[in-house]
Formats: sequence, structure tokens, C-alpha cells
Amino acid sequence: MTVRHDRSLPLLMVTLIALLLPGLAQAAWKDRSGKGFTGENPLNVPRAEFRAAQEGMELLYQRRYSEALEVFEVTGIDFPDSPLGPVGRSIVYQAKMFENYDFTFDRIYLQEAAEAETRFKRVARSSDQKAWNSFLLAVHQGINAMYQVRHLDYLAGFNLAWEALENVKKVQRLAPDFHDVQLALGLYNYWRTAMTENIDYLPKFGDHREEGLKQMRIAKEKGLLAPAPASLCLTYSYMEGKRWDEAVEEAMWARQRYPTNILNETTLGRLYLGMKRYDDALAAFNQVKALAPENTRVHFQVGEVYYRSRKNNRAAKEAYKAYIETNPLPEYKAHAYYRVGLIERRQRHYEQAIYQLELAVTTNPKFKAAGKKLEQVRAEREKHAARQKERRERVRSATPREGARKSDGKTRVSPVVAPAARP
Repeated sequence: MTVRHDRSLPLLMVTLIALLLPGLAQAAWKDRSGKGFTGENPLNVPRAEFRAAQEGMELLYQRRYSEALEVFEVTGIDFPDSPLGPVGRSIVYQAKMFENYDFTFDRIYLQEAAEAETRFKRVARSSDQKAWNSFLLAVHQGINAMYQVRHLDYLAGFNLAWEALENVKKVQRLAPDFHDVQLALGLYNYWRTAMTENIDYLPKFGDHREEGLKQMRIAKEKGLLAPAPASLCLTYSYMEGKRWDEAVEEAMWARQRYPTNILNETTLGRLYLGMKRYDDALAAFNQVKALAPENTRVHFQVGEVYYRSRKNNRAAKEAYKAYIETNPLPEYKAHAYYRVGLIERRQRHYEQAIYQLELAVTTNPKFKAAGKKLEQVRAEREKHAARQKERRERVRSATPREGARKSDGKTRVSPVVAPAARP
């Protein structure tokens, strides 16, 4: 029997192998972000895997969420023993939820987090890529800490953040040239200082603000994955320290590189709000509306501009009410009711103010500030009513009775004018 050799068969096999094996597939990698990542790293991670991490994170900050998810989906298939795929996808879903302060993708985020946990258990039994896996675990724990805090489970969030910090320190020992970990270390040093200075019952930590800022700047300048998040963290830190000019410079750096990033644009608006540059703040929030018409949280931010500037109470109430109509989470809805109540109080519309503050308390019974303000406004209403009653009584008592209009006790006599003499 004669065997016919098909020259197309070897070519087909080579193509399939190249697609299935990450090392051979590097040449076919699509550079979606336009950054030309090479995948070089000091962690001994396969270049294709690390390049996928860089590409996915860059697309995330460019707000190209669908493409970022696709990159991490393919990465999860190409590297089935790595937690990168599900960790990357969970970060994307967290970013989408964080933009709008909601839990729209809660279920799928938990699914991705669970898959990541499974993979972390698997790689924990291996001695390969310890630094990389510890770094991914720290990122996973940090993201989950933020998630727990947003669910108001502060204890769970604190414990996860502490575990993340321990893993970051492990990465620093294993790979001292991997500068991305400086972001986490910098955040720890800066914000632990800030918190212990402002909360009396916490043990003092000393002033490590400058050390923390320096570490965050290292991550921004030398990090392979961290420049964009480091810039955002620097902006927040400068804001906390009221270093306004440095904060604006940092936010502008990020805006130039990521003009479609909602988180940075919102941060810039809040920064201008803190500086009382109300027109600039409003422009930033309007830019958020233009970039993401589906974003609802921005209505609250617009309300904040009008509320704090005191220029337009009506516009402030309309913005807050527009936010309330989107049915946000109870704690955020309650705060919007609270703001409307304060505006009504400002205008001495006490009945409406009390009504709005009652809605705030009903919506979120744990909102203690709203409860205190409600009692205060009720007392103000009573005082205002008493003053109004007293004023009416004074006016009534000062009004002369009919038929007894006199001036200084003397009756006024009209002068008599003599008729003119005839010529």
C-alpha cells in the first residue's frame, strides 16, 4: 500500500503546538495595549505569563475591561498551574464594581476568587516560582480585604490585609529587585501613620509618611506592574496630607496616560473639591459622565460640588435625588438623604429637613450622624416655631386699636384753610 505524505500535516501540527505551548506562542502574542511589553522580570516567571500580567493590567487601567478579561481568560488556560488567570479576572470585576460603589458582579467575583484559592492551594505544594506565587497571593488577599471592608466586615478586611503584608515581605526577601512590592510597603507605612495619629485608641506608630511616599514613588518609577496603581495611591496620600499641588501633579500624570480611567478622573474631581476649586471639580465629574454614562455614583459627587460651594441648593438637591433614584446600596442612599436634609435645613425648610433625615435613619439605622442631626433639627424647628410665635405676638400687641389712633397722647386737629377773597 502506498502512503501519501501530506506536506500540510507537519505545518498544521507545528501551528497547533505553538498555540498550545506558551513558550512557542510568544511570537503570536497580540500587543493590544500598544506598550510593547517583553515579559522580562526578576522573578524567573515565564516571559509569556508575566507579559500577560502586564498586558492585562495595562488594559485594565485603560478601562478596556472586556479585553483585559479576555487576556486573563486565555492566561488561565495557557498556564493552568498559575493563579494569575482567576486573580486577574477578579481584579477586573472589582475595578468595575469599585467605579460605581456597588456589588453588581458580586457572584462572578466570588467564583473567580474561589478558583484562585484552589490554585493557590495547588502551588503551595511546589517550590517553583515562590516569589511570584507569593506576590499573586498578596494581591489576591489585598483585593479581598478591600472587598470585605466594602461589605463592612472590617475585622476580616484587617486580617487579610495583614496576611497580604506578610506575603509582600516574603517576596521582598526572595526577589529584592522586584520593586512592585514597594507599593504595598509604602501604603502600610504611610497610612498606618495617618490612622494611628487620628484614632486615639490605636498604639502610636511614629511618623513614617515620607518613607511611605518614597516607597510608593519607587513602585511607580521602577515597578513592572505597579506604576498606574502607585500613581493613584500617591494622589490619595498627598490629598490626606493636604499637599494639594503634588496631588494635582500626580493626578495629571495619570490622566495624561490613562485619559479614560474613571477612578483617576473621580479622584481628580474629589481633589479639586478639597481645594475648593469647584468649577474644576464639576468639570472632572462631568468628564466622568461623558466617559461612562452608566456610572451612577457621579451624581452624588456632582451634588457634593453644589452642596459645598453653596452656589446652587436646587442643583445640589437634584443631583442627590438623581443618585437616590438609581437605588444605590443602603449606606450610600442614606448619605444622599442626609445631604438633602442638610440642604433643606440650610433653607429653614424644617419639615422637609426632618423628613429627609428620617429617611436617612430608616435606610441605614447605623448612620449615627444622621440620627444626631435629626434630633438637632427637631429642636431647631421647635425654637424656630417659638420665635415665630413670639414675633407674631409682638406685632399683634403693637398694632393700634380701631378708633384710638393717637400720637403722643394728643388728638390731631386738621388745619382750616380760609377761603380765598374774591377780587
